[in-house]
Amino acid sequence: MAIKKENNDDNIKIDLNPRWYILQTYVGFEDAVRRTLEAKIENSNLGDKLLELFIPLKKLTKLNKKGERTEKFEKIYPGYIYLRMILDKEIAYLIQNTQYVSRIAGTGDFAVALEEGYVERLKEKLAKESEGSGAATIIDYRVGETIKVTDGPFKDMQGKISAIDKENSRVNVLLTIFDRETNVELDILEIQKVI
Repeated sequence: MAIKKENNDDNIKIDLNPRWYILQTYVGFEDAVRRTLEAKIENSNLGDKLLELFIPLKKLTKLNKKGERTEKFEKIYPGYIYLRMILDKEIAYLIQNTQYVSRIAGTGDFAVALEEGYVERLKEKLAKESEGSGAATIIDYRVGETIKVTDGPFKDMQGKISAIDKENSRVNVLLTIFDRETNVELDILEIQKVI
């Protein structure tokens, strides 16, 4: 059971149990805020109050200019950092006086903790998505569907999917080349649906 104290001086409800909160930051400065907070916590010995910082990321696979697959991580919620902490006056002051921080999310003037287990479920979901081959989740095309080629030598041509290789993230597409239908194998990242 959480011990809560009302603090009449500030709009902070002191909760002596660690909880997850959402910190709103300037978009694009999430990593800078994380590094700054980690340094401040280390320098002020508040590691027992601010226990964890979490920025949700998803893995994206793209083709570079050479046609090679590259993986990069993208923030799922730009401008937000999850903090697991014991929120008191000292921590609130430290966070709110950090460059590029807007506020601790809440209702009105009060910071509100996230539902118990929410961040753990989010972490599990992200772990499952990054563990999977990714190919099955990326491919949401069907045989016979009309697509447009977005990259490579056949860029801007339209055709119909004739076969799908989910294991290798490849599709066979019938393209009209020199007034003749030709079956071309393409990477899934080189096509998009035609609406």
